[in-house]
Amino acid sequence: MFRTLRDMLLGAFVCAAIGAAVAAVGTPPGTGPGLVDGAWLNGLAGGQNYTYQSGISAAGTTQATGTQLPTNIYLIEIDTVASSTGVNLPPCIPGTQIQIYNNGANTLTIYPAVANNPITAAQDTINNTTSITLNSHVATSPACAKAGVWYAS
Repeated sequence: MFRTLRDMLLGAFVCAAIGAAVAAVGTPPGTGPGLVDGAWLNGLAGGQNYTYQSGISAAGTTQATGTQLPTNIYLIEIDTVASSTGVNLPPCIPGTQIQIYNNGANTLTIYPAVANNPITAAQDTINNTTSITLNSHVATSPACAKAGVWYAS
């Protein structure tokens, strides 16, 4: 019982703290009478209720000037992509996975985080290189199994 209460409170806190939208099955925290319903929790456990953010614009032509993507957001849509612009992934912490969709008109460059990884104290990589590109209207799912090393398909 205490574990369930802890998980419900943690979920409510995370959703409130990140300020992003939550795709919901059931009633998410912060709506209704203040209680989280079982359908929402089952959706969360079943992978249906993810945090998402859209309306992001790519910027800059280098890793240092790219748009920094938010942390703790699972589904990210880049809606504005000017020619040769890019985004920076959050730090690669083991167990992290995100989905990025390029909804812009141009190819998107994806870089690792600008700052060194807090675990490795070194620069992150993506597929053992410094950047990848994502064509217009295509998605990728970078995942991190080892600190500092993003794998993107």
